Amino acid sequence: MRRIRESMRRRPVAWFFAIAMAAEIPVIAVLLLSGALARLQAAIETHWGGVQRTDFVSAFRLAVEAPQAVPGIALSILQPLTPDIAAFAVAGLAFGLVGIKKLLRGYRFWSGGVGRRRGLKVWGVMALTFVGMSLATAALDALFMPEGTWEWDLDVFSWGFPAALFVALFLDVGAVTEETGWRGFAQPVLQGRMTPLAAALVVGLLWGVWHFPARPDVLLGEYGLGGGVALLSILVLRFVVLSVVMAYFYNRAGGSTLIAIAMHGLHNDAVGLMGRITGEGLAPYVISELALLAPIAVVFLWLLVFTRGRLGLGKTSERLATEEVTPSAAPGASSLGPA
Repeated sequence: MRRIRESMRRRPVAWFFAIAMAAEIPVIAVLLLSGALARLQAAIETHWGGVQRTDFVSAFRLAVEAPQAVPGIALSILQPLTPDIAAFAVAGLAFGLVGIKKLLRGYRFWSGGVGRRRGLKVWGVMALTFVGMSLATAALDALFMPEGTWEWDLDVFSWGFPAALFVALFLDVGAVTEETGWRGFAQPVLQGRMTPLAAALVVGLLWGVWHFPARPDVLLGEYGLGGGVALLSILVLRFVVLSVVMAYFYNRAGGSTLIAIAMHGLHNDAVGLMGRITGEGLAPYVISELALLAPIAVVFLWLLVFTRGRLGLGKTSERLATEEVTPSAAPGASSLGPA
């Protein structure tokens, strides 16, 4: 056990990713082989008309309306929870209570060094950026989607829209269950030994690859070899550029896991700002992925120029405000040590 702990201290991100993958794959296997996924999909078709929803409120309602879907719902929540499980496992085993406390410290809107005034500004700019990217995706879908394969029926002036936006920000399943791992743990750890841009690119690559087991339809050839390669390539590229955008706002807020959760939730779009696919087949899927990627790529390129790759850590005070959420290694080591 001592050797394992020493190895975790030397390579915390490698251990984090390995544990996350090792925990995720059995969960997906049980979800598929037990028939829980099929029952969940049937319930979604019956009660939601086939519309996929990603928030805890909808999950609870579906569990009440369709008890037979509860195992599938539970496993679908456990699967994205694996990065957070991995983060707490590595932080706890390698650094004990100190590591756990510093992970928990990330659950704040901004750090003390950032302050309320600048913190609110960062949150405001983040929200406008992510809402803008979602609306740009909707516009691209409207332009390029084959007729009858996409629709946008959101009423932004309804009384329910603010509540739906709150749910998207703070109650999205994937956002709440993943971001302690990706941004709360891996990003600051890697920033302790490489540039913020390089750290964000690595996190994005790991994030994208981690999603592969969750796409058995693609991996099992539903879209053909060429289609599968194209979709997975676009998926990884999307997570890489999105990781850079998220790292910028995460750093500007002084290492806030809450702002990472909000960004992830807005990107998953439980509120429906991007519209939804109503057609089937490879073409609508590829077009939707490219429409999702394009606005993020524009913001990504702008941030590279605007921050010169520093992603919000250009000043020593800002770097220290972010690094305080990361468990310290042995004297002389940076952050949690090598990845």
